[in-house]
Amino acid sequence: MPLPGLVFRTQSPAQNAFTSRADVAVFVGLVPRRAATPVPAALRQGLADAGWAASPRSHPATARPDPQIEALLDVPVLIDDWAIFDALFAWERRPFQAGSATMIPCALGLAVRAFFAEGGRRCYVVRCGDPPPLLADVADSRLARALLLAWGSMAPPDAANRRPLLPGFSGRGIPASAADPTTWHGAAHALGIEDAAMLLLPDLPDLLALDPSPLPPPPPPPPFPEQFVTCAPAAAAEADVGPAFAFTAPRLDLAGYRGWATALRFALNLLSPANAAQRRDIMLLSSLPLPGSGPSAPAEGTEAWPLSLFQHPDLFAPGDVLADADRLGSARLQLAYPWIQTELSRDLPEGVQAPEGTMAGAIARSVLTSGVHASAAGLPLAGVSGLRPEIARADVVRNVPGRADWLGDRITLLGQRSDGFVLQSDATMAEDPDWRAASVSRLIANILRAGRALGETLVFESSDETLWAQARDDVTAYLTALWELGALDGRNPAEAFEVQCDRTTMTQADIDAGRLIARIGVTAAQPVQRITITLALTGGTGGADLAEAA
Repeated sequence: MPLPGLVFRTQSPAQNAFTSRADVAVFVGLVPRRAATPVPAALRQGLADAGWAASPRSHPATARPDPQIEALLDVPVLIDDWAIFDALFAWERRPFQAGSATMIPCALGLAVRAFFAEGGRRCYVVRCGDPPPLLADVADSRLARALLLAWGSMAPPDAANRRPLLPGFSGRGIPASAADPTTWHGAAHALGIEDAAMLLLPDLPDLLALDPSPLPPPPPPPPFPEQFVTCAPAAAAEADVGPAFAFTAPRLDLAGYRGWATALRFALNLLSPANAAQRRDIMLLSSLPLPGSGPSAPAEGTEAWPLSLFQHPDLFAPGDVLADADRLGSARLQLAYPWIQTELSRDLPEGVQAPEGTMAGAIARSVLTSGVHASAAGLPLAGVSGLRPEIARADVVRNVPGRADWLGDRITLLGQRSDGFVLQSDATMAEDPDWRAASVSRLIANILRAGRALGETLVFESSDETLWAQARDDVTAYLTALWELGALDGRNPAEAFEVQCDRTTMTQADIDAGRLIARIGVTAAQPVQRITITLALTGGTGGADLAEAA
């Protein structure tokens, strides 16, 4: 029997170096620090070991000043329990308006809470400062809030206490590089978190939204005819009081959607620039923002919404950074929709909150319980009590007449069935249908992370036949384990995958330069084409460069 004051936790078994997790999320955003709680000694030591807090081993260029460490500002904080987050961050204290004592929960706190409520076990939180008030002052316009994403010469007034969520988004500053920790700020911290599998930016819709406006009063109830009833003891009637704050939720017009889409594309390129596969193994998870009213955005509730958003003729106009063939089409991007009602959302505008934290938690639970290759579709959602808006059944049924896409083929939908709320689909925004199953992207990302871990163990070895054989054996053993779990399709390992690492995958120039290149072909246990992955180990970079092509 446990003794009073003692808590026993089951220790996870040790993992070997050539494994990787696919359930770890990185949350980057705005949340107040809980001033009454000092940084625990173990956390401070962990930050020192990672080089962020001053120590004999930390680099002066990356070590943060002690006040910044105490504020947990712009450092990755490991959270493996909701109680730890709650103790460190005052997530429920976003001001309703400047100078007001009325507070509401902030987006990042709600996302982290939903992540753990749905089964997430581990995440990192990068605090970039305090969130702005819900109702902004006249001087604090949407443009001013958007500056919190990133800034160049136009820094917010309290820039000393805030850091950009997307460094370099303004076009100024040094681009983030996986090889240079001095460039890691905001979302760029994900580049250095080895077990990171998902990146979330919960404040994105709010920072780009229209200014909140009061909701119209509810219509009066219909009149009832006068009638006489038998007297009975008075009973307390449950009144639908609606949301605590009768203001609109974060809603976007066309300009807001352009900024949102541009920020998502920037985040994807931050993780994996076109000329350097830095962290292609990290998925970007986001909520699809609600549309504002008026002609400037596709109307919510119309037959084509929200698929019409991605076909909007003006959204990706010529000259826009996103005006390419695939628009937001990326196998590394998952969008969650619709927004949700929860125990805490009543304290928010329109009584709803963004669903991305719920999606991330459900995915983490699926990975931990069923494996990285399994789809999270169909998983029950513990913390959801309602959806906003409700999606018509015709929009979630396959083969809708006249519709090129089923909504769940592109968006990760939350839905309701007779036994409760579920994750109705598990999809990416890939243009190629073979990449739309998110479980396929997670599987490939897992292989890339494992390949990078292997590269780190071999980086100082001489590139010769002995090393090539070792690399083939290690990768083959790993892929065989995936096949045995059912992640790869084939009657035997030879049908499921192939591994090459010899003079056919490397030129003499590669060998002379110390580069080891392995080519892997796998058939995922999904209806997709064979996928080819190239793993390139370059001795000069101290890590592995990874790329994949369908």
